[in-house]
Amino acid sequence: MKVIINILIICSFSTCLYSQMAVVEGIVTFNNQNQVLENCSVQVDNIDYITKTDQKGYYKIILPEGNYGLTFSNPKFDTQRIPVYLKKGEKKNISIKLKPITYTDIDNVVIIGKSALQKTKETPYNVTVLDAKSFYNSSLDLAHMLEKAPGVKIREAGGVGSDLSISLNGFTGKHVKLFMDGVPMQGFGSAFQLNNIPVNIADRIEIYKGVVPIEFGTDAIGGVINIVTAQSTKTYMDLSYSSGSFNTYRTDLNMGHTSKSGFTILLNAFQNYSDNNYKVKTSILDLKTNVFSSEKFWVKRFHGKYHNETGILKLGFIKKRWADKFLIGITLGQEFSDIQNANLMEIVYGMKKRMGTTVMPSLVYGKNNFLINKLNVKITANYNRNYNKNTDTAARQYNWLGDYVPKKTRGEGIYSLSKFYNDNYSSTANLTYRWNDMHSFAVNDVLSGYKRKKSDRVSIVEIGSVRDTMRRTNLKNILGGSYSFNYKNIWNANVFGKYYYQKVKGPKNISTLTNSTKYIENTEKFNTNGYGLAVTYFLKDFQFKGSLEKAYRLPTDNELFGDEVLELGNSVLKAENSMNYNLGILLNKQFKNNNVIYFDVSGYIRDTKDYIRRIIEQHYGTATYVNHGKVKNIGIDAEIKFYYRNKFSLGGNVTYQNLRNKERYSSVSGNRKDITYNDRIPNVPYFFGAIDAAYFINDRVKRRNNLSIGYTFNFIEKFYLNWESLGNKKSKYTLPRQLSHDLIINYTLYKSSLSVSLELKNITNEFLYDNYSLQKPGRAYYIKLRYSFSKSHKK
Repeated sequence: MKVIINILIICSFSTCLYSQMAVVEGIVTFNNQNQVLENCSVQVDNIDYITKTDQKGYYKIILPEGNYGLTFSNPKFDTQRIPVYLKKGEKKNISIKLKPITYTDIDNVVIIGKSALQKTKETPYNVTVLDAKSFYNSSLDLAHMLEKAPGVKIREAGGVGSDLSISLNGFTGKHVKLFMDGVPMQGFGSAFQLNNIPVNIADRIEIYKGVVPIEFGTDAIGGVINIVTAQSTKTYMDLSYSSGSFNTYRTDLNMGHTSKSGFTILLNAFQNYSDNNYKVKTSILDLKTNVFSSEKFWVKRFHGKYHNETGILKLGFIKKRWADKFLIGITLGQEFSDIQNANLMEIVYGMKKRMGTTVMPSLVYGKNNFLINKLNVKITANYNRNYNKNTDTAARQYNWLGDYVPKKTRGEGIYSLSKFYNDNYSSTANLTYRWNDMHSFAVNDVLSGYKRKKSDRVSIVEIGSVRDTMRRTNLKNILGGSYSFNYKNIWNANVFGKYYYQKVKGPKNISTLTNSTKYIENTEKFNTNGYGLAVTYFLKDFQFKGSLEKAYRLPTDNELFGDEVLELGNSVLKAENSMNYNLGILLNKQFKNNNVIYFDVSGYIRDTKDYIRRIIEQHYGTATYVNHGKVKNIGIDAEIKFYYRNKFSLGGNVTYQNLRNKERYSSVSGNRKDITYNDRIPNVPYFFGAIDAAYFINDRVKRRNNLSIGYTFNFIEKFYLNWESLGNKKSKYTLPRQLSHDLIINYTLYKSSLSVSLELKNITNEFLYDNYSLQKPGRAYYIKLRYSFSKSHKK
């Protein structure tokens, strides 16, 4: 009862404050037809507050009585500043028309993703935003673009199409949840993983570290990565083709059209192909003695071909009375991959392969002022059916020279002729009610499900395992509610709660004998509650952030049931739970000469129990998952960037994280002390960073062409692959310190919107690894051609 009374007092006090304020609003236009200007920044000088115009060019700011200066700015238009005096309770309209920048004034344009940086000021969460548009001319995929953010590390098992995991603040793989336009990507299929998706599909990437808003309705402990796709209301096309080392080529097409009636059609299509025949240095198996060489030799990969093709089509309407957005879509994808090696580089295959297809219909509906004023609703739904075929039937044993000897048993690794369907569905419903500019409430619910089903009886009979006939299902429901308070756009807070539910059905080994199995079909249920708080405060050019959350992460489909290739499931995994704490400070200052400095540093603590850890089995090179126990991570991320007009930029980021085992006892009885207590969690990089620089040369005479040169230096400190307290120090497996250099040169012809880029990766041909001994490609080059245009609709 006391809590309710306190909330009523706060709300009454806030309403009283609101009545003492003034309102300034208006519409920003340009050209003689008074076309509205979307995404124009409106900055209040005295308090350093920034908002942006909506799709109708409208803005609204609530301020206390006083003198202010409103600055209207957009990279393509001349900046205007208007002084204004506001009285208590006054509502004033200030509408202006901006003039386009002439090319003689191009030096006044700052070529940076400033809008993305400004978006970080709009949330109290620890969030980093990457502007994808600044990478459109590169051959980067979304995964490698993510590495530009502090605290993020991409870990791949090899070249194009290889298995991918993302490390965020020390938490790797399934601890980090992926979304596209707020929709979970968990069931999208391997053909749609981030290292297959070209950067041109995205408008920006939002990276939430640790504490996650309820709008995502997820069970992440490490954080959330949300890819916001490009969905312009203009008629546009973006076509690119790149080719490079190891017979690698990629094609990408993005196009869209919106009619005057609001009918919208969007198409994204892309393909990737690579032989992945780069050289690696590894031990070679003597097929006669079955002994690996002590010396390592350079060999070329001979069984690594990969290709995938994906298309996404969306049709619908925008800006209608009954819907601000209504889109139905279909995603079709297929992939094929030779499997060259296991999770250990020494174990090599010559005929093992996998293939799959994806069919996913989807729905998006959004409406502001739904039924009543200030009530906004958003609904998304998708159903995804993935067909997978994994083949390992050859009775052969290969080595890295491509030689082989016959085996008595079938299968290069574990025999498999597996054909199965993965059925995934996900639905999201979000309601937001904005009482006034100080108070808002939100409710969000996400329901997702998974089912694996064998597609034929032949493979079951051949394998002869009762375990393979058992059902595998996973049902999740996450319900959240939040309250947000915003005081004069100077400080705001968000308090939220979450309810988690999971039901898992799958095979369980109940045998008590060593090296023996007896499976039954088992059902596990779990439910619990979580909560969190996020606060931010603005002081001139600075922003201060703090947040905490009691979070849970429910085991994923892959952790529970495996992938039937190299990953083995564990259907009795427990949910992880963690207390997450974040503190941060951000500086984003633009000087009068349009130079900009950006600085962001954040510290975090993750105190986790029942931590789910991936373990590599040494004999077959397969992987499985176990609940480790307690771990604690204390870390810091820092990023700094300086932009000199549109001519030069220099920046860097660094991450240090101390992820340690805090499980004191390892035996079931709890009496035997764990020798690895307080060791770093193995196979997780703890110190890494990057430095990047870019130089821009603009031709302002006739052709208005642009040349840019970019350089990146990457650094990862040495880390242990196994527990550091086990074994002899001299013979311990480690990944050595890694230093690499990348260069990109881009030339853009302004009038034709045509660009050509040359990228040189790993220029010095260093040994690069992510997981155990799995070597990544050496020196490589890529050339990319891109053509794009966009056309606004006349009114």
